Amino acid sequence: MNKHLLLTGCLALGFLFCRCEDGSLVDGSSPSMNEVMPTRASAFFNSIGVNTHIGFYDTNYADFQGMLKPRLLELGVKHIRDGNIWGGNSGDTPLTRCKELEQYGINLLLICFGGDPVVDDPVERAGAFGQMLWGIEPVNEPDLNKKPGEWEQHARNEQQRVFTAARSIPGKQVPVLGIALAENVDNPSRLGNLSSQLDFGNLHLYASGLHPTNQDFGNYWGTRMEVAISKARLICGEKPLIITEAGYHNYENSNQFRGCSEKAAAIYHVHLPFVYYNAGVSRTYIYELLDWNKAGVVDDMNMHYGLIRADGSAKPSFRALKNLLSIVKEEEVSYELSPLKFGIDPTVKDIEYTLLQKQDGSHWLALFRKVNVYDVKTHKDIEVAPVNVNVEFAEIPSSIDMYIPNQSDQIIQSLKTGDKISLQLGAELVLLKIK
Repeated sequence: MNKHLLLTGCLALGFLFCRCEDGSLVDGSSPSMNEVMPTRASAFFNSIGVNTHIGFYDTNYADFQGMLKPRLLELGVKHIRDGNIWGGNSGDTPLTRCKELEQYGINLLLICFGGDPVVDDPVERAGAFGQMLWGIEPVNEPDLNKKPGEWEQHARNEQQRVFTAARSIPGKQVPVLGIALAENVDNPSRLGNLSSQLDFGNLHLYASGLHPTNQDFGNYWGTRMEVAISKARLICGEKPLIITEAGYHNYENSNQFRGCSEKAAAIYHVHLPFVYYNAGVSRTYIYELLDWNKAGVVDDMNMHYGLIRADGSAKPSFRALKNLLSIVKEEEVSYELSPLKFGIDPTVKDIEYTLLQKQDGSHWLALFRKVNVYDVKTHKDIEVAPVNVNVEFAEIPSSIDMYIPNQSDQIIQSLKTGDKISLQLGAELVLLKIK
């Protein structure tokens, strides 16, 4: 009997699913199948946070009602990280702003500074912020622009001070993070193991214009992910790890630290939480919500890390992350997880996946490729040619719906079900809802 191709897909999006009438793949390798236990979608949703600078009244963070608050709520995250909580104007202080955000279920990771211009008292701060306060971390990047011997003892003292004070907070035990360093290769060993004085390790990890699984090219923020995580464990031991800063700036001509285009950042920002979640990171705080617009400052990469431009308009990264959060969001409830037996084409070497499950029993399979989409030397986007990826299921799903967060939070396509599918996977992450 002749086999007639049944084609479903969306060529404009670069996806094509090819199947013969008997369900077999047109061509390609047959994947070996494994039974994979998912994690809850709610756990992944809560693994994503964002940095803010609520107290930066000399930037567009000053516009709380017109920009900061509505954009934060629109994004959909429930976790923010901030340490700029003093000062402000009469009737409009960082504390009053935070109390307003608390009404929307926003949780705060608070940096307690231990030097000029103020020494933060964790007990006092806990009383002020109440239930909004999720966790506390000590002084931020104490080694930045410092030589060996100039910062280590101060950092150790601050870790001890904050941990001891946090343990005396009445009514609840507030998690304490370790200190995040600016230099992730040599300085962790200089600081030493502080695992007895923290509940979570802390790491800043910037890929410097490359994919989150980036390569080695220096001792500062651009350290390869696996190396940086192993170095962070010199401080936190086997305690859970949180990445409190990770992201991309869009000042492409920076001589300080490499950026990338808004188009590339949008792809990387969607990959980023999956990459770190797969690496065992408990939460990743993306840096940051808003671009700055300090008067007289233009050619500074720090002005351009935001998901929102200085004029208040949304970058592609904002829209993509908003879509992702909308897709995976669910209430944090307990339910029994069930494994999914499937296989992914082993001939595609740069592919990575994450398997989630929602309370309704549906499995959500994220597929993405570990490829750079921006050339940091020429400052040009890289067009990634799609590759054919075969996915095989032990049991035929009743439905498979495809989502692409970089394009929408709605179903892009409902796929013809069978025990095998084949898709062309480019640079954008794909989520398959499997029931």
